[in-house]
Amino acid sequence: MATQAESLATLDQAINDGLTAEFARPIGMFYGDLLTHTVPGAHWEVVEEGYPRVRITRKSAVDVVRVALRRLATPIPTLEQNYAHVVEVVGREL
Repeated sequence: MATQAESLATLDQAINDGLTAEFARPIGMFYGDLLTHTVPGAHWEVVEEGYPRVRITRKSAVDVVRVALRRLATPIPTLEQNYAHVVEVVGREL
């Protein structure tokens, strides 16, 4: 089974190889699912229809579809870098 870093690296490479904006929602949902399964206490919430978020701390949430849209538009930050940032934020807010 692939680690989260390997999964995100594979997805980042697919984006680099030409995935288009029509994949933003599936990419965001995959990223959110990974967050909810690997970040302690992370859980789904929907504040705006069509833009699910993952609550990572009491103060912070990740809009996973917008992260995907930004990643599809620009190479930096990668999904791996976004994940590392989430881990950093969670560690600071504990």
